[in-house]
Amino acid sequence: MRKKIGTTVALALFLTGVAVLPLSAAQDAAKESESLAKSSDSYRVEFTIDEQDNGKKINSRSYSLLVRSETSGKWTDMKRLRVGSNVPVAVGANSTNGLQYMDIGMNIDCRLLPLGNGKVAIDTNWEYSSAENAQEREMGHPVIRHVSSSVDADVPLNKPTVVAEVDDVASTHRFVFEVKITKIAP
Repeated sequence: MRKKIGTTVALALFLTGVAVLPLSAAQDAAKESESLAKSSDSYRVEFTIDEQDNGKKINSRSYSLLVRSETSGKWTDMKRLRVGSNVPVAVGANSTNGLQYMDIGMNIDCRLLPLGNGKVAIDTNWEYSSAENAQEREMGHPVIRHVSSSVDADVPLNKPTVVAEVDDVASTHRFVFEVKITKIAP
């Protein structure tokens, strides 16, 4: 009889241990998921492009996007921002040959690498184009201005930082590209 009770108790303990394993694994998975959520940070990335003529600001545009870093020590996925228009351009010697459309505007691609020391590494490419001279544009021959840059830089959090300055080759215009990265509190 004692042997029967001992065997029953041992069997019950074994089955309890087997039943607890999935629960333990589920708790470990929940802790890992919670840890991953804590390592996920979001950043607001603000881009400002100032256009200057002979040192005087004549135009300023701002763009922003949110970027989430899933794990520390790894680059985020490339984020893209596109804004602009399609401008009709006459094809051939006269406008009877048809029209083509040219995309103009602002294209920004960026990705971040949180550095953990109050700085974030940013890898950004930007491209700006605009149609100039409305009279020429009406005749089907717009003058297209185009500026682009590719930048890798370490940027301090919460501080506007100029990451590129580009002179226009056909005028006295200068483009100043600034970025400000702010960590969003969880």
